[in-house]
Amino acid sequence: MYEMIETKFQTIVYYAILVLEAVGVLIILYYSAKSIGFLLKKKHRESKHALTEGTTSGLSFLLGSEVLKTIVAPDWSAIGMTCAILLMRAAVTILVHWENKSENGEL
Repeated sequence: MYEMIETKFQTIVYYAILVLEAVGVLIILYYSAKSIGFLLKKKHRESKHALTEGTTSGLSFLLGSEVLKTIVAPDWSAIGMTCAILLMRAAVTILVHWENKSENGEL
């Protein structure tokens, strides 16, 4: 009984990870295309803003998937690797968010 519940839980978590990663990638792709559109129209400030906004939003979803990966990690080395990726993505998200605020003069 317990094994069946654990298997179903892991399946649900794996699908949630796939959905979060797909949404994160789609957000980054959408805002990248939007940024390229602004560049073609020679709107450099809007291009940079769109790219940083999309990167921040997309990375937030990817961070969520990394957190879920720690739940179903099979051993400590996998947990360590997932945590390292989580820290790197969190650092990139913070840096992009900080750059976006400094660009807009909010700092």
